[in-house]
Amino acid sequence: MFIYRGTIILWLLLDVFQFFMMVFLWMSVYEYNQSIQGFTLHEMLLYYLVTNLLYVFSDTEAMYIMSEEIREGRISMMLIKPISYKARLYSEVFGRVIGIFSLTLPIVTITAAVLLWAFNIPFAVTGLQVLLAVLFVPLIFMLMFEFAYFFGTISIHTTNVFGLAILMNVVIRIVSGQLIPLALYPKAILTVISYLPFKYISYPTLVMLGKLSTTDALQGLLILAIWVGIFNLFSNLIFKLSLKKIVVFGG
Repeated sequence: MFIYRGTIILWLLLDVFQFFMMVFLWMSVYEYNQSIQGFTLHEMLLYYLVTNLLYVFSDTEAMYIMSEEIREGRISMMLIKPISYKARLYSEVFGRVIGIFSLTLPIVTITAAVLLWAFNIPFAVTGLQVLLAVLFVPLIFMLMFEFAYFFGTISIHTTNVFGLAILMNVVIRIVSGQLIPLALYPKAILTVISYLPFKYISYPTLVMLGKLSTTDALQGLLILAIWVGIFNLFSNLIFKLSLKKIVVFGG
């Protein structure tokens, strides 16, 4: 990751710039409103900041890695090695996520300090809230990895999933509440989203802001763990069936 340091610097600056543009946007939205669907301006800014920090755990690159290995034929070399292909991919993606998080955390910490000082935002969080939020993180990562692993498997049949990957990322950001809180959505859309597991991606942020009770958070952890198990079984089955269709030239 650090080989292309210029790319990393530009990426970090872009994220900071995007965040401050969102600050001005929400300030305009709240100019004549003290609260919108239970969120004050201060809570909305903190929501967006924390959500973007935790987003790195849901933005796995498993789909892109699998697509490249399948398209270039390198997957044949991976499959003959004495290690599980999925375990190797999981480890690689996890390492990338930790690397990105280690870069993002200091930037977000500094941005949060500036934000709290500039807007005089009171932000108190309990140890229990932090613990519950942290417990969601590995489950969110595993859920999104399994989801990306399934779509990466599709490239065995389609050769390329670039367009599908972009569509998936956009949809996930919308239905998970990473773009805007789900509380702002119409009831009809919320009804559909309530049947999907992606709403739990925003739960750590809601827990930190005190928008979820301990009971709701624990229930969310249990349901999310069940979804991870379902996605794991489904993605493994699809991968095994798809291997029968794989054709490699070279590699």
